Amino acid sequence: MIERHDLLALNFYKSSPFTGSDGNMRYRVEKITEDSASEENRTLLQATIWPEPYAYAVTPDDQKVRHTADFSEDGMQQLVDWMNEQQPAYGTSHSLLM
Repeated sequence: MIERHDLLALNFYKSSPFTGSDGNMRYRVEKITEDSASEENRTLLQATIWPEPYAYAVTPDDQKVRHTADFSEDGMQQLVDWMNEQQPAYGTSHSLLM
């Protein structure tokens, strides 16, 4: 299960994405800018999830699922909740702890 404290401080995302994994699900959280013709550009957080074993850059886009939220602590918690809801579809890790 992903906890909010696992995803670093919100200020981190102003300059870098963060990647991690939970079971067989990999994830990336990043800041994005949404262009809008009717208002100013909006800064958002985006979570992307995909199945193991590959890194984000080499995983085909059709295997990635994305979700966005406001760039705020509430938005970050929404992404955490969403990723945890999606995680059962990816299963648990097959690695053995010794």
